[in-house]
Amino acid sequence: MSMKPFSRIRCSVCALSLLLLVLAWGYFGISFRRDHQSITAHSGQHLQSVALGLEEYVRHLFHIHDMVLTDTIDHLLLAEPLSLIQLRLDDWMSHLPQLRGVRLVAVESGEVLLEVGTDPSLRLNKIIPLSAESPGDATLPLQVAAERSNDQAGEKLVVIWREVKIDGRHLQVIALLRTNGLRDFYRLLELDEQASIAILHDSGGILAHEPLSSKVVGQPYAAPAFGSDIRTHSVGLAQLPVTVDGDKRLVAYRKMATLPLTVAVSASNESLFKGWNLRLRDFLIILLVVSLAILSVTFMLVRALSKIELAEDRLHEREKHFRSVADSTVDAVISVDTEQRVQFWSQGAERTFDVPSSAAQGQLLSKFLHFSGDLSLQQTLGQLAALGALQQSGGTFEVQGIRCNRWIFPTELSVSAGTSGGKPFYTLIVRDVTDRKAMEEHIRRLASHDNLTRLPNRSLLMDRLQVAMAQVRRQGGQFALLFLDLDEFKPVNDCHGHDVGDLLLQQVAERLETTVRESDTVARVGGDEFAILLTNVVETETITVACRNILKALNREFVLNGNSCRIGGSIGAVLYTGQDITGSELMRLADMAMYAAKEAGKNRYVFAHAEDKFPGDGG
Repeated sequence: MSMKPFSRIRCSVCALSLLLLVLAWGYFGISFRRDHQSITAHSGQHLQSVALGLEEYVRHLFHIHDMVLTDTIDHLLLAEPLSLIQLRLDDWMSHLPQLRGVRLVAVESGEVLLEVGTDPSLRLNKIIPLSAESPGDATLPLQVAAERSNDQAGEKLVVIWREVKIDGRHLQVIALLRTNGLRDFYRLLELDEQASIAILHDSGGILAHEPLSSKVVGQPYAAPAFGSDIRTHSVGLAQLPVTVDGDKRLVAYRKMATLPLTVAVSASNESLFKGWNLRLRDFLIILLVVSLAILSVTFMLVRALSKIELAEDRLHEREKHFRSVADSTVDAVISVDTEQRVQFWSQGAERTFDVPSSAAQGQLLSKFLHFSGDLSLQQTLGQLAALGALQQSGGTFEVQGIRCNRWIFPTELSVSAGTSGGKPFYTLIVRDVTDRKAMEEHIRRLASHDNLTRLPNRSLLMDRLQVAMAQVRRQGGQFALLFLDLDEFKPVNDCHGHDVGDLLLQQVAERLETTVRESDTVARVGGDEFAILLTNVVETETITVACRNILKALNREFVLNGNSCRIGGSIGAVLYTGQDITGSELMRLADMAMYAAKEAGKNRYVFAHAEDKFPGDGG
């Protein structure tokens, strides 16, 4: 069941309001989501660039102090006295503020062979694991302890060492590093107060952290998922829902290639999205107010539409009654306004013009009806309406109709004028008279054409002959009239029947029409008798050529329902140059010439002039 117009409007208003709310909230959600992603991406890029600097700093820090270890090992390999090596280590410590101390230990006995700057009470054997492999004759790679060491002053130190075998003795060269340089690096970065940098050990603990926090250093640095990310990807960005300091953080990390360490730079989500959260709150309040305003306006508009729906129902009933009356007639009923735009289009109009009402509404009347004359369409409709009012029967007028495919057809039109709401309009009743015109044309054609061959009959031929004679008398010139009688037609008709005879006459008519010019007239004037009117004959040779072509066409074999036969023709030709004779006398003279051709042996033509008493012949 179709909805009422105002019901559709109400539904449209509600749908539009819902759409506006969906679009508003959708845009709100999408824009803030993109803003959130943009902040995350921008912050991630910044953190990753900081992590790259931190990696270079840590690599440089460990490389410098690894040089202390390798230098000590080189001098041990050169068998230098320990006193000289101690002097060198003292020099190193004077130039490296992060170097807390160096210790040389014999692994098998645990004896401390050399100690510079370290606290003798430090028990490093609990921090440094026993080597799983013997160094052999080579120095093992640099090692970093997973745990930090504490001296008597409470300072936390990172322990690094190298192992070497010299003269059969397994030795460890151990260095203790301060991490206060990390604090200086953190201050140079000028990060947010809730941001942090850290050095993570591959075993899962935090070796160093800034800002310094005793609750963080030494703790597992993240959830297992983050540890899996570090093992899978050497460089990355991770969003951690829970960290050791209890905050949600965005972390950029870089795993160091030659050390069991990973540097990490993190920022608190609360700090990163503080401004975003404030904007989100403000826009949410604004959007809620706008949504309430849209809902309020929608409610009031729906109420207003409901109040006028009764009036719309009454108008709909009146329109329905008028349409039922208009649609009850087979004729097209059309109503147009003063601008000649269609306001009403009946079912009869849909059938007549093959255009649906929905497509015709609002279109100009000139798209469907063609009025001849110099007057405007409005003046024409006004005149037709006035003429119809003067006639007792209303009066009809013939105009051309135009269908959707631009096909033009004849119509009868009656026009009446009226007013509605003080505005004039015209009502048109249009009837398609194509069938009637076709019937009239068919009747007219039956009266002037042969029913079998569709050629003009004797009556039409005489009309055209009279016109041609009058034209020659008035303007000069000449024409020829040929009278043709078929030879051997009767035997074909008697032998094969009248149906074959009729078919033969039809084929003869076709050959005659293709032999002469389009301006000439071929007519059937009797059973097997034909007449040809050759107009605008310049010279008599033209008549001779025409007669020969006709005989040649007739002499070709005819195939009739599988039967072949041959016939001929006898032609009488007469030339008219303006003599004072009638058309009937000219026909009789051509008929006499044809009989002369018959008597001369058939299948030939005899030519005569209108002034000749008896024509001459030609083979």
